[in-house]
Amino acid sequence: MIKPIAGLLAAMAFAGTACGQAATPLTPELVFELEAASSPSITSDGRQIAYVRRTNDAGSDQTRSSIWLIRADGTEHRPLSAATDTNGSPLWSPDGQTLAYTQADGTGISLRTRSRDGDDTLVTELPGAPGGLAWSPDGTRLAWSMFKELPGPVPANLPTAGENAERAASAIVENRLTFRLDGAGNIPPGVQQFYMIDLRTGTTTLLSNDGLGGSGDFVWSSDGTALIFSADRRQQLGQLAPDSELHRLDIATGTVTQLTDRTGPDASPRASPDGRWIAYLGFNDRRMGYHNTELYLVPSDGGTARSLTATLDRTVANPQWAADSSGLYVQFDDRGTTRVGFVDLEGHLRIVAEGLIGPTFGRPYTGGDFAVSANGDVVFTTGSAQQPAELALVTADGDRSLLTDLNSDALAGVALSPAEAVSWSSPADGREIHGWALYPPDFDPTGSWPMILEIHGGPFTAYGPTFSAELQLMAAAGYVVLYTNPRGSTSYGYDFANLIHHAYPGEDYDDLMGGVDHMLDRGFIDENRLFVTGGSGGGLLTAWIIGNTDRFAAAASVKPVINWASFVLYSDLPQFFYRYWFASPPWEDPDEYWRRSPLSLVGNVTTPTLMMVGGADVRTPRAETEQYYSALHLNNVPTRLVIIPDSFHGISNSRPSRLLTKVAEILRWFEEHDPGAATRSAPQTP
Repeated sequence: MIKPIAGLLAAMAFAGTACGQAATPLTPELVFELEAASSPSITSDGRQIAYVRRTNDAGSDQTRSSIWLIRADGTEHRPLSAATDTNGSPLWSPDGQTLAYTQADGTGISLRTRSRDGDDTLVTELPGAPGGLAWSPDGTRLAWSMFKELPGPVPANLPTAGENAERAASAIVENRLTFRLDGAGNIPPGVQQFYMIDLRTGTTTLLSNDGLGGSGDFVWSSDGTALIFSADRRQQLGQLAPDSELHRLDIATGTVTQLTDRTGPDASPRASPDGRWIAYLGFNDRRMGYHNTELYLVPSDGGTARSLTATLDRTVANPQWAADSSGLYVQFDDRGTTRVGFVDLEGHLRIVAEGLIGPTFGRPYTGGDFAVSANGDVVFTTGSAQQPAELALVTADGDRSLLTDLNSDALAGVALSPAEAVSWSSPADGREIHGWALYPPDFDPTGSWPMILEIHGGPFTAYGPTFSAELQLMAAAGYVVLYTNPRGSTSYGYDFANLIHHAYPGEDYDDLMGGVDHMLDRGFIDENRLFVTGGSGGGLLTAWIIGNTDRFAAAASVKPVINWASFVLYSDLPQFFYRYWFASPPWEDPDEYWRRSPLSLVGNVTTPTLMMVGGADVRTPRAETEQYYSALHLNNVPTRLVIIPDSFHGISNSRPSRLLTKVAEILRWFEEHDPGAATRSAPQTP
């Protein structure tokens, strides 16, 4: 008998204690031993699965990626290669007999194939990471996209330097609005081009070279004569609002034909196996802060598109056709839980799997991935607040099984808190607000405990009952941890998300304070030992909170937005934020930008506040953090500045030690300003 996946996860989480081992709190050292499953790919017959195993490595301080193979019955679990090279992007051929993948070593990146019999073949060496990879329908060709750098502005001419003369580095000259991206840094001018290799002859062909470019978001047409791709090919790309369209690239001629034309992005094209339909994702851009991304269907020979998920009121992602073209599988977030559903061609939805989580170890965001075989078996990543992402399978008949147990060694006997679902009525309007609480390993409700309110970023994202080493370490340090989805969060519908449209921050503050009051009313939280922290949008709300109340003993604002006017012009996406989060640019309505900026309230702040940011962050640039730090200093508020060297916006996702540094600095600050730090909570004596 196959146990429900949730039951299996719970059994794994408590396996160590069930064997008589003493439960111990999660320690920072254990974070270096965590692993997670991601990017599954399943053969058409449903018998063989390849996936990417993400492994934290203490020696290199990296999260390494390697492809592993496992049969659908959970047997023959083994690495694709014994080498230590990084490999990824596993993709089975349409007949399920050959796996394509990429491999990176000390010399570069290669595209390779591996047969189910174990024969490994070098397909080609690549100049960089491919922007996509796709098999032709007959399995004889592979296509991918690759960035091609183009000439850009050059510095003005200077006098020729004499022999052995020294000169400073040349000036950097730029004329693009978008010339850097968080996670990449400065980006050169260029376009994405499409390439194809014929596996029978080894001939590589450049498919596109028109200067307008493509993207890594593409598929083959059902007859194998074209690529269908999503891209924004407007000449003013980088200055206008995002608005990608679908295009058809003819393999034989190189001709590109635009297929869609509306105000709003069209992406993730998927050609039906029977050749009748093209499915894709998108929305009509109403210039709102949040739009539900819907699944659309259009005849492959042209016609009117229609939405299959207009009534779902949730954003859908990762569409995958059923083999018989009867509908598509999609994933979506619903009240903090990620689900897989099947949508037929009339828009009827049935749930196939739930409890998906992503492969990261930082904060408890929703996410995950899945793949479908030709017979309708679905492999997906799943987990819980106590278990990082594992691999699970649900068959077409509905039988469910857990295939992997990647952390049984690292987490054996470790006391990890389950996520207790909590809800309350917002003081702003009585609306129900949803969240979760984690508890210390020795928690006793008759005691009096400190509490951390941890706030997600986005703001149009969602937390869920997923694994978070950051929050579990906070609970292990003796804190109750409350994390929530205030208004503006996704997975609760279009209206709930847009309650903060042109009103952020605003009544989300009341939602969060209502959560704190709800926990206080339960009788085991010490009202004098309240702490608040959050990153990105959560860092903004942390700064907003301490500008409106002094109820928190200490705060840690991580990579926040502090001054909206400077942020929208200095972030890496200046063409986006002012268009969707404000009614006008800052020079037209400076008062509104200042009204919504936490810096406008810094004169009210008395709460000791830690400020933290990645040294290479260009999403919420370090100038945001540093100007608030300066203002706190000048206002004689206890403060400290922490810079994480070379880190982009995702501090916890880059290196395990950076996750640990972030948590350690926050906990040290809270302990230094905890009025009850000298006394440990204990059950009260009647």
